[in-house]
Amino acid sequence: MSGVRAAATADRALVLAALRRETDVLVDRALTVFLDIDFLDHDVLGGRLSGGHVVTYLARQADAMADELLAATGRPVPPIDRDRRWEIDEGGNLRPGAVLIDDLQVSAERLESALAGVDDWSTLDEGPREIPARRLLQVVVHHADLGRPWAAIPAEDAAIAAALLPEVLAAELAGFVLEPSGEETEPVVRSGDGGPTVIQASPRALLAWATGRGEAGLSASPLAERIWI
Repeated sequence: MSGVRAAATADRALVLAALRRETDVLVDRALTVFLDIDFLDHDVLGGRLSGGHVVTYLARQADAMADELLAATGRPVPPIDRDRRWEIDEGGNLRPGAVLIDDLQVSAERLESALAGVDDWSTLDEGPREIPARRLLQVVVHHADLGRPWAAIPAEDAAIAAALLPEVLAAELAGFVLEPSGEETEPVVRSGDGGPTVIQASPRALLAWATGRGEAGLSASPLAERIWI
């Protein structure tokens, strides 16, 4: 294996491990904490969404990614289970919490099975190859939308997720350079004449800022009006 391919494999292994940890924490919190939450009364992003919308979005994205990976690796893609796979608006507004949580758990298990069945990521097209990175950011960011404090994200997972921002959100963050720093370091913005704007902050602060969830003492995020990651 070449040095470049070995590095890519190692990086993907770190991302997959972080994704499994973050998904387990999300599902465990859903089963132990979310059952006591009225999802319709849980406002997200200033009331633009409810918690039910976020849970349904995470479930639909997991299903779509699982189907994409199954197709990309030549495995059968089962018919859509329309009794479970409700779309975001209807699924977020019309289903009770226990049904939402079951949808989240089943879809997460489907995606994990699809991920585990990939033998050689280097043979996949760019879209399927990017799924672990995209999904990790989705889980981290939308778990925060559901009330998980940014400070509760483990440092290792925050660092891995923040390092993916320029890759997954390349178009949105064009013109910015993100530089992770220590948690105790004050955020810094450096604008060069005609060059990119450098945003230096902790990985957790970078994640919140870059996805429009918090400015953390920084300039306005280019994703400030964006809902879904």
